[in-house]
Amino acid sequence: MKLRSYILWLLSSCLWTPIFSQSDADRKTSVEEMSKKRQDPVSGLRSVFLQEVLLPVGDGTASSFSVQPVYPFKLGANLKLITYTIIPFQSVPPITADATCEAGMGNILFNGYFSSIRKKGKFSWGVGPAMQIPTRTNPALGSNRLSLGPTALLYYAGDKFSLGTVVQNYWSLGGDEDNKVSAGSLQYVAYYNFSQGWFIESNATIVANWLAPTHNRWLVPIGGGPGKTFQIGTKSKLFYSAAAQGFYNVEKPDYVGNWQAIIQFQVIF
Repeated sequence: MKLRSYILWLLSSCLWTPIFSQSDADRKTSVEEMSKKRQDPVSGLRSVFLQEVLLPVGDGTASSFSVQPVYPFKLGANLKLITYTIIPFQSVPPITADATCEAGMGNILFNGYFSSIRKKGKFSWGVGPAMQIPTRTNPALGSNRLSLGPTALLYYAGDKFSLGTVVQNYWSLGGDEDNKVSAGSLQYVAYYNFSQGWFIESNATIVANWLAPTHNRWLVPIGGGPGKTFQIGTKSKLFYSAAAQGFYNVEKPDYVGNWQAIIQFQVIF
């Protein structure tokens, strides 16, 4: 994977958030209860995320705005499939002197998690397929090959403090140079909940490009930020959540800056 393609993979991987699935949240559900439910990957919430990722690259800042619908399906008495789709619109600044800024729709990321409906204890889990679909509108914005691989998640829901992880890897079906993909990610998630829906989270993704030289293979961010779950109006059945995070990249490719930022807004149905 060449330089620009890898930058797009970094941006796509940074889009990860906990995989929020489906539940029947009614008007009697408190903001505090909903804040905890939305943090559990398989609690059962239908939702849509709007998210912006900023990552300094070269002499500019790459960005990725995404729409992320989450929807579950009941497959049996004790089995459900949680679908999580990321539709990105990306922009990458010039990397070299003769390069230009490239922008457009990127490759869609689809993830499906099979999980048990009957949750036992405080642990949640899910396993399934990960798929990167070649929908990019500009050759500079990703591979033109379908990429497939496995994904898995594990989550612990405590009273005040919760944490979890999502692991996955993609391999392209054929392709060479810019269109060849072999990359993985490990998302770590930690929440501390306060009253009235406020929380602090550290929700970051460690990315590895297995095709890159060792010194340019890893992106390892550390950081976090505040967020709040809330309702608008006393009679509304909808919940919302907003959060902003900042990260320091303790390990990174040579052409990536020291920081990244993620701003997120979620509508919960």
